[in-house]
Amino acid sequence: MSKYSITVSKKARYYQIGEASPSIKKVWIVLHGYAMLSEFFIKKFQNLDDGNTLIVAPEALNRFYIDGQYIRVGASWMTKEERITDIKENNAYLNSLAKQVFDKIGHTNFSLNVLGFSQGGAAACRWVFSSPIKFNNLILWAGDIPKDTLTVENKKKWSTINTHLIMGTQDFLIPEESKTQFEDLIKKYGIKYSLTKYDGGHKIYPDVLLKLSKDL
Repeated sequence: MSKYSITVSKKARYYQIGEASPSIKKVWIVLHGYAMLSEFFIKKFQNLDDGNTLIVAPEALNRFYIDGQYIRVGASWMTKEERITDIKENNAYLNSLAKQVFDKIGHTNFSLNVLGFSQGGAAACRWVFSSPIKFNNLILWAGDIPKDTLTVENKKKWSTINTHLIMGTQDFLIPEESKTQFEDLIKKYGIKYSLTKYDGGHKIYPDVLLKLSKDL
């Protein structure tokens, strides 16, 4: 048995709050978590819509049924299968989407915030550190920093990005031991970051998000 691959075109969808125009001062690109859809994920960001902010929620390229009745659908950024290929395709997809959005805005004189929730955090990190785009803030909400981005080559870029970690005190999907190990790892690597802890579980809380956004 031999393994081969071919390259095909694929239509990717995204949802947006706000209009891409020269009046835009902030852009948020928000990456959903595992088994989520961007159509519903983006609703958590509605309170950021102030007329000068654009929120863009790309949807991961791999969709699947998430229940036994074949009714509910979710999407995933990657699995262990064809991992490297999926990472490269995600990065190319997000670069292409960003270029299209920036072209519609008509300038790049805005603050660019990338937020990754849960599995979307790893996708966000890998995109940020493979892309020539200048990012201002990287927000990892209930997410992780993949070790393949903690390289000697990436240290300079890490120092140019404001990194924000958002953790829920009742997020039972991330045990306290894992949180401590995660913080120890990034401290050892030398990342400067701010940490926000909120009283809640494994989801986006719009009030916590709004408070954070005022400092970005």
